[in-house]
Amino acid sequence: MNTYTAISFAPVQGFIEKSRKLRDLFGASLILSYLSQKIVEKAEEHLEKGCIISPGLIEHQEGMPNRILVKGELTREVVEKALLGEWQKILRVCREWVEDNIGIPKEQYHWAQKPQQVDQEKGEWERWGSYTWEVFMGWGRPDPDNPDKNLIKAAMDDLETRKLKRDWVAINWVGESSSLSGTDAIAWHRLGAKRDLSKTLTTDERLKEKEDQELFYRRLSWVLDNPEQRKGKAHDMSLEKLRAYEQPNAEGIGRYIAVNERLSIPELVKRLITYDKIDEKEPDDQKLKIAKLKTRPDDPEFKDIYREAGYWTGWFMGDGDQVGDKLKKLAEWNSDNPEKQAQDLQHFSKLMRGWGQEFEKRKDLFPGGKGRVIYAGGDDFMGVLYSEETQTEEKPDKLKPIEAWNWLMQLPKQWEKLQNDLADDLGFKDQHRFTYSVGFVWAGHQVPQRDILQHCREAEQRSKKLGRDRITIRVVFNSGQYVQWTCLWKHLEILNRCQDWTHLYNDWAYLKSRHAVRLKQIDQSKNPRNPVTRDLALVMLDLYFDGLGEEIQNAKKQEDQWNAIVGDYSDLAIVQWVNDLVQVGWQLCANSNT
Repeated sequence: MNTYTAISFAPVQGFIEKSRKLRDLFGASLILSYLSQKIVEKAEEHLEKGCIISPGLIEHQEGMPNRILVKGELTREVVEKALLGEWQKILRVCREWVEDNIGIPKEQYHWAQKPQQVDQEKGEWERWGSYTWEVFMGWGRPDPDNPDKNLIKAAMDDLETRKLKRDWVAINWVGESSSLSGTDAIAWHRLGAKRDLSKTLTTDERLKEKEDQELFYRRLSWVLDNPEQRKGKAHDMSLEKLRAYEQPNAEGIGRYIAVNERLSIPELVKRLITYDKIDEKEPDDQKLKIAKLKTRPDDPEFKDIYREAGYWTGWFMGDGDQVGDKLKKLAEWNSDNPEKQAQDLQHFSKLMRGWGQEFEKRKDLFPGGKGRVIYAGGDDFMGVLYSEETQTEEKPDKLKPIEAWNWLMQLPKQWEKLQNDLADDLGFKDQHRFTYSVGFVWAGHQVPQRDILQHCREAEQRSKKLGRDRITIRVVFNSGQYVQWTCLWKHLEILNRCQDWTHLYNDWAYLKSRHAVRLKQIDQSKNPRNPVTRDLALVMLDLYFDGLGEEIQNAKKQEDQWNAIVGDYSDLAIVQWVNDLVQVGWQLCANSNT
């Protein structure tokens, strides 16, 4: 009997979530996929071709998951060497590019090991190289006392057990924290410089330190905005010149890094890795071979989203529901036939990743081409609907709220084929049906991109917490305030049934102002005559949504009842859900907004 090895590494969500820009997200996704592929390649090198059960489509790097199942026994040392070795190579390439191209003398850098410190003391970059990732492994080994043991499931269960014990070392640092995470030190050339902490810096010394840091980031930003023309020329750019350059060119700077950003080492690396020539000085056999942001030189980057006053954008983030549980379920089926188990797991992964590739490449996915899928790994994806910048002085057409709404209505059709294939090929039916939870954010032009990404994550998590197979639509205004509504995909078309959004919105606002509709529970012992009731909410649904309130109240099927639709049966939850429906529907579907 064969031994099976299950492998994972962390932190994945934390690595992705510390993102301010789309470039951060894309860079994090590229790095994670690259590291996973390198582990897969090392497994085949140590075992044999074809030993990888999951993921499928291992030749395709983008969207490669970090959960790996191998037929054969791998040691922890092999996996750690592959993961940390490649991560350290990424760090070295990015660090050397900065040191070579922004015009600061190399002797002024203190952020990495000096030659005399090797094997004695690590610098800041070397610490991140050693302590960024946690590696977890589980094994399913033959047991003479239990010859019928399900070894694939045993490996997966062993992995989950071992993940309960952390494999993490914290990094101590001295200095100011990055403006993104707020927890890690700012990466700049004097990071790690030793000084006598018993002596307080003078005012002039503090000012000099701040100006040095500002110079570092302004030069880095300036070079990266046009690296092919500016590499090697940054030494001519003084702080005064760079400040003067910023004024007339404010809209054209900060494509990679804004001049006021202060990033930690991992945050900086996620930006730099999206530059397609970051490793150009490396020998051909040592190049990183990380998937590129641009497949062709003239492909667009992330600068083509028009976000002037009055231009709203729609951002969506989705994640497959209980993918880990589905993998475990597959591992339980055909327990007496390990070959069939392995084939099913591999086929599941191939279907998932194949769907992600197809979804990402769809040219007809968005209205009038106003959109882009940023990444799609199969069980997770993210993208944006937007008005694209024009090459002329004319302003582009606005993306209308009703366009975004109509696009959302069609989104579930994108994974219908995947659901059908999983059902037909692997028996995923009823309770095993594959679904997605999605967060959609409709954002005003002044909402910072970092805030939008956070709203997307929160909206997606809300969909999962309220029962999965749902979408949460969050409308975020320029003030930072928002309204949101969560609904099962099946019932999303409810908004299309409204007969008069203006009257509904005004009537609902009046009822709330007169306290006829209450959205908060009050202490009944103090005011027993005014409880929260659903009666008026149901009447409004009947009146404006063609009998919807009575329809749900009397529904026979469980998926059409309040518990399924709202996630709760209480009067308070139902009234709040109707309120959210009115607020979001008014913003996206009202005639006045089209």
